Amino acid sequence: MKRWNRHNPGIAAVSAWWLSHIAGPVRVFHYVCGAERDERNGFPYTAAMEWRKAAELFAANTRAAEYSWQQWERIMQLPRRLAGPIGNSQPANFPLEPASAARPAIKPVIDRIPFANAA
Repeated sequence: MKRWNRHNPGIAAVSAWWLSHIAGPVRVFHYVCGAERDERNGFPYTAAMEWRKAAELFAANTRAAEYSWQQWERIMQLPRRLAGPIGNSQPANFPLEPASAARPAIKPVIDRIPFANAA
């Protein structure tokens, strides 16, 4: 009975190794080949999406990831920082200014018009 208690962690370790060393690179290769094929067939935005997926699957700060991001930037003609979804962007923290400092004081036009005294 004790022998089966160690069976599941062993399978989990082998599965984790297989995913990181075999399935991950195969998936990246699939995205890269698909991106090149889609760009050749005239689907640039689909190719850009596949380059982005490939870059995200590569380890960060590697030549392969950098190459994938460069291809994405070339197709989309955007900087890499705009690759993420819009909803994830953090709002900018601007200091709040009082309303009087934000708008210059403008006198109303009525005060500047000379009125003739009615007789």
